Amino acid sequence: MKQKSLIKNAIYNFLYTGLNLLFPLITAPYVSRILGASNLGEVNLAATIVSWFILFATYGTATYGVREVAKSRDDKKKLEHIFSEIVVINVMLSLIVVVIYFIAVFNIEQFYTELPLYLIMSLSIILNMFAIDWYFQGIEEYRYIIIRSTIFKSISLICIFLFVKQADHYVIYGLISVIATSLSGILNYIYSRKHVRLRFTGINPFRHFKRLSVFFFHTFIVSIYTNLDQVLLGFFIDTKAVAFMNRSKTLVNMAIAVSTAISNVTLPRASYYKENDEEKFRFLLSEIPNYILWITIPITVGCVCLASNIMYILGGIEFLEAGTLLQVMAMTIILSPLSGYLQYQVLVASGKEKIGLYCAIITSLLSLVLNLILIPIIGVIGAGIVQVISEISAVSIRYFIAKKKLKYKEIKFINKSSMSYLFAAILMGGVVILIRNTMDNLFLSFGVGVVIGVAVYLFVLCIFREKVTMFILNKMKHKFIG
Repeated sequence: MKQKSLIKNAIYNFLYTGLNLLFPLITAPYVSRILGASNLGEVNLAATIVSWFILFATYGTATYGVREVAKSRDDKKKLEHIFSEIVVINVMLSLIVVVIYFIAVFNIEQFYTELPLYLIMSLSIILNMFAIDWYFQGIEEYRYIIIRSTIFKSISLICIFLFVKQADHYVIYGLISVIATSLSGILNYIYSRKHVRLRFTGINPFRHFKRLSVFFFHTFIVSIYTNLDQVLLGFFIDTKAVAFMNRSKTLVNMAIAVSTAISNVTLPRASYYKENDEEKFRFLLSEIPNYILWITIPITVGCVCLASNIMYILGGIEFLEAGTLLQVMAMTIILSPLSGYLQYQVLVASGKEKIGLYCAIITSLLSLVLNLILIPIIGVIGAGIVQVISEISAVSIRYFIAKKKLKYKEIKFINKSSMSYLFAAILMGGVVILIRNTMDNLFLSFGVGVVIGVAVYLFVLCIFREKVTMFILNKMKHKFIG
């Protein structure tokens, strides 16, 4: 199979990420004001609960599938067997898990009291059997992913403004959310027939379960320290606290998604290089952190400086008190992409996913203990603090293993470039704070702060002739000027 341009893939993934960022930016202010924090929190809690069931239905195939497809893409027969076996696993597990989900919903009082919402959210589990994005990522078909996502995001956006009109429409909002994230899987199957044939003979799905178990348990364990806090807030505090945490996480994840738009497209390529070209693999490992930090450091500083503006714009006055939570969690914008890079581009691509699992277990146990201690005492801020501590733990352990045990000396987070990003971001932050303090209008100070802040950041890096900045500017120059 012809190898696609890594730069084009990154551009497509940036467009895909931009679409995912634009969608909540457009809908969040409207939905927050119409539904209110409590009703929005009900949907957030239901979505979090369902995501745990989807973990079992997916059983690690999302990441495992990308790696195996990438490794087999030059052998069509082998590729079709891999594709068919993983699809069969998804279908079987989705059917089993949805039955267990219905039993839980009808027997747990907190779920049963919101029965219509939880029944609608079950569609996410049912439609999970069509979730084959791992295949298109493995063959690096990012153009299709962006086109498909644009169609379904646009439909769901229109539906939100047409059908979500009052506070008790949160169940309708839940249905639209499911459509936006899950229904596109059906289109996946139709389009996949252009590339690969689904086989039901000569396949052995069960041969994957041992290796899949490692990917599943890693994902499951990671979800403990990324999602359990919302469940605990729902039980120990209230759904309003869930809404505040979910909104903060949404904003943080939006920022994280910008950096992972680069690193995500390198997973199939890293897996391919690891199999075929060790030198290129190691070069890729050395370059990715600079691109991640180039984006995440200034965004982190910007979120800290403009947290109140962001929360007010996206949620209204009711969400202003969540500004402090966003400032606390902003550090994860840097930490989470680095942790993901170490896990997927380094450990998974090297076939060392078991090591990543052990790292995740340690981090999750730490998170669970700290959440149980801090949430009852200081509520949602405690959950935010635990999130940051957990990510620091995740990065530190994986970094130590990659450098000391696996001997990847090419991996460096502190270098001349990262120090340049930090210096430029601090100068940018000072300018943004000055603008924020001299303008009373939260909307205006946010807009002006972002524009001037970005300009200051890039200007400082251009003066330093920083290599990532110059590479990106030269690529843009050749693209638009020729």
